[in-house]
Amino acid sequence: MGKKISLPLLPDAWTGRARDEEGTHGAVKAGKAKKPSLDDARNRLGGRTTDEEPAPPGIAPGRVVRVFANDGAEHIAVVVFANADEVHILVDGTRLRRVPPNAVHSYDGVTPAALSKISADAHIFSRLAEGEKIRYADDTGGLLAGKLVEKCRYGALVVREDGAVVAVGFRKLWPAATPGAS
Repeated sequence: MGKKISLPLLPDAWTGRARDEEGTHGAVKAGKAKKPSLDDARNRLGGRTTDEEPAPPGIAPGRVVRVFANDGAEHIAVVVFANADEVHILVDGTRLRRVPPNAVHSYDGVTPAALSKISADAHIFSRLAEGEKIRYADDTGGLLAGKLVEKCRYGALVVREDGAVVAVGFRKLWPAATPGAS
């Protein structure tokens, strides 16, 4: 078994606010905020993707699909993550649902504008690999460079240039620009 290493995370890695602003909620002891752990970050991003059995053909991240709710209502959604056992879809651009692969149906209509960008972001994220140099958007909207160190279902753990590890959602991750590209 490997050695357990604790890497630093920013206290506001996913909320954009300092922990002290949120109140105590058991997180502040003797005036110090509890730093989020890598496990906390990994869980917020849906868990690490490992060598899982691939999804059935036609079900891939970024694919726009149809799903039916229990009441029979049809919804158009974007596949964010898929393997042989489950498909994670983003419905209406805001609600994340986990469904079995057989509940997902192809969609051949015009992609709603609200889902078009999400689809592109999910597809780009699916092509990123651990160890790859990437760009990511910070909380102020600036683009920063980093290295993808652990891929999760809805984002990744990224090492910043200063060595800190941050959790970044899939919609804010892109491959680093290639040399000579403009």
